[in-house]
Amino acid sequence: MNLQKLKKEIPVIFKQVKTDVRQVYGRHRAGLSLGLVEMGMYRGSFIGGMHFSPGTDIVMNKTPLEIILKEQPYEIVWAYTYHILLHEYIHSLGVLNEQQCRNITLRITEKIFKERNHPAIILAKNGIGTYFPNLPLIYAPPNLKPDGIPIEYIINFDHESYDYIS
Repeated sequence: MNLQKLKKEIPVIFKQVKTDVRQVYGRHRAGLSLGLVEMGMYRGSFIGGMHFSPGTDIVMNKTPLEIILKEQPYEIVWAYTYHILLHEYIHSLGVLNEQQCRNITLRITEKIFKERNHPAIILAKNGIGTYFPNLPLIYAPPNLKPDGIPIEYIINFDHESYDYIS
């Protein structure tokens, strides 16, 4: 799988995230946007995604996404994408405390995926660096500017939120 194909699948994965959150956590939010951003990886660590509270934007870091696309099978890519979207969606629901968000993310993941060795559960338990075997990488995007980072928005990300009868 490549990034172009994944970009088309991300809205489907997000729809699953929203369904799972509503089923397990009983909460829902509409009208979110997703952007892909080159945030890089620094000193062997990285940010997978961010939500800007109280706004409607979620961003995913393109750098680890492109690495995992090259190095891991589809199931891991899917689980990683699901995990990042789930975690940031929980933040968008008003859970701002990082540890609380991680706990809720794990609880939802364990309720949805019953197999203990499912990649989504492994990510929720062990962290997003789990499937990145060689992380002593230090990389900062060359176009990182003080005035902002360019965001590439995913088309039709939360498209169901905008389906209404006029």
